[in-house]
Amino acid sequence: MNNPANSNQMNSRMNRHQLLNHINQVSFAVDEVKLYLDTHPCDTEALEYFREMSRQRNHALKEYAAAYGPLTIDTADDSCAERWNWINEPWPWQEGGC
Repeated sequence: MNNPANSNQMNSRMNRHQLLNHINQVSFAVDEVKLYLDTHPCDTEALEYFREMSRQRNHALKEYAAAYGPLTIDTADDSCAERWNWINEPWPWQEGGC
Protein backbone atom coordinates (compact mmCIF):
# COMPACT_ATOMS: atom_id res chain seq x y z
CA MET A 1 0.00 0.00 0.00
CA ASN A 2 1.04 3.56 -0.64
CA ASN A 3 2.03 5.86 2.16
CA PRO A 4 -0.89 8.34 2.54
CA ALA A 5 1.45 11.26 3.21
CA ASN A 6 3.33 10.56 0.00
CA SER A 7 0.14 10.28 -2.04
CA ASN A 8 -1.07 13.68 -0.78
CA GLN A 9 2.23 15.30 -1.76
CA MET A 10 2.12 13.53 -5.11
CA ASN A 11 -1.40 14.81 -5.86
CA SER A 12 -0.40 18.41 -5.25
CA ARG A 13 2.33 18.14 -7.91
CA MET A 14 0.08 16.65 -10.61
CA ASN A 15 -1.25 18.61 -13.53
CA ARG A 16 -4.91 18.37 -14.53
CA HIS A 17 -4.48 15.36 -16.82
CA GLN A 18 -2.33 13.47 -14.30
CA LEU A 19 -4.77 14.15 -11.47
CA LEU A 20 -7.68 12.95 -13.60
CA ASN A 21 -5.75 9.76 -14.42
CA HIS A 22 -5.04 9.25 -10.71
CA ILE A 23 -8.75 9.66 -9.93
CA ASN A 24 -9.59 7.07 -12.58
CA GLN A 25 -7.02 4.63 -11.17
CA VAL A 26 -8.11 4.88 -7.54
CA SER A 27 -11.78 4.81 -8.59
CA PHE A 28 -11.11 1.55 -10.45
CA ALA A 29 -9.38 0.13 -7.36
CA VAL A 30 -12.33 1.13 -5.16
CA ASP A 31 -14.84 -0.48 -7.52
CA GLU A 32 -12.85 -3.70 -7.85
CA VAL A 33 -12.24 -4.16 -4.12
CA LYS A 34 -15.94 -3.48 -3.45
CA LEU A 35 -16.80 -6.41 -5.71
CA TYR A 36 -14.25 -8.59 -3.93
CA LEU A 37 -15.61 -7.60 -0.52
CA ASP A 38 -19.10 -8.67 -1.62
CA THR A 39 -17.87 -12.26 -1.55
CA HIS A 40 -15.12 -11.91 1.09
CA PRO A 41 -16.59 -9.56 3.73
CA CYS A 42 -14.26 -10.75 6.49
CA ASP A 43 -11.01 -10.02 4.63
CA THR A 44 -9.56 -7.30 6.87
CA GLU A 45 -6.68 -6.55 4.50
CA ALA A 46 -9.09 -5.95 1.62
CA LEU A 47 -11.26 -3.77 3.84
CA GLU A 48 -8.24 -1.68 4.84
CA TYR A 49 -7.26 -1.39 1.15
CA PHE A 50 -10.82 -0.24 0.36
CA ARG A 51 -10.63 2.42 3.07
CA GLU A 52 -7.25 3.68 1.85
CA MET A 53 -8.26 3.81 -1.82
CA SER A 54 -11.55 5.52 -0.89
CA ARG A 55 -9.62 8.09 1.15
CA GLN A 56 -7.24 8.74 -1.75
CA ARG A 57 -10.14 9.02 -4.19
CA ASN A 58 -12.01 11.50 -2.00
CA HIS A 59 -8.88 13.58 -1.48
CA ALA A 60 -8.10 13.63 -5.21
CA LEU A 61 -11.71 14.56 -6.10
CA LYS A 62 -11.63 17.45 -3.64
CA GLU A 63 -8.26 18.61 -4.94
CA TYR A 64 -9.50 18.43 -8.54
CA ALA A 65 -12.69 20.33 -7.62
CA ALA A 66 -10.72 23.08 -5.91
CA ALA A 67 -8.42 23.55 -8.91
CA TYR A 68 -10.64 22.78 -11.92
CA GLY A 69 -14.25 22.39 -10.81
CA PRO A 70 -16.17 19.37 -9.50
CA LEU A 71 -16.29 16.02 -11.26
CA THR A 72 -19.05 14.76 -8.98
CA ILE A 73 -21.90 16.44 -7.15
CA ASP A 74 -20.21 15.43 -3.88
CA THR A 75 -17.45 17.98 -4.45
CA ALA A 76 -19.59 20.79 -5.90
CA ASP A 77 -19.98 22.48 -2.50
CA ASP A 78 -16.21 22.66 -2.03
CA SER A 79 -15.54 24.46 -5.30
CA CYS A 80 -18.75 26.39 -5.96
CA ALA A 81 -19.04 28.48 -2.83
CA GLU A 82 -19.15 31.82 -4.65
CA ARG A 83 -21.24 30.95 -7.71
CA TRP A 84 -22.24 28.10 -9.98
CA ASN A 85 -19.47 28.61 -12.53
CA TRP A 86 -18.12 25.09 -12.95
CA ILE A 87 -20.30 24.66 -16.06
CA ASN A 88 -17.91 26.99 -17.91
CA GLU A 89 -14.89 24.70 -17.41
CA PRO A 90 -13.97 22.10 -20.04
CA TRP A 91 -15.63 18.74 -19.41
CA PRO A 92 -13.23 15.86 -18.61
CA TRP A 93 -13.88 14.12 -21.93
CA GLN A 94 -13.06 17.33 -23.82
CA GLU A 95 -9.47 17.06 -22.65
CA GLY A 96 -8.86 13.40 -23.35
CA GLY A 97 -10.05 12.22 -19.94
CA CYS A 98 -12.73 9.67 -19.12
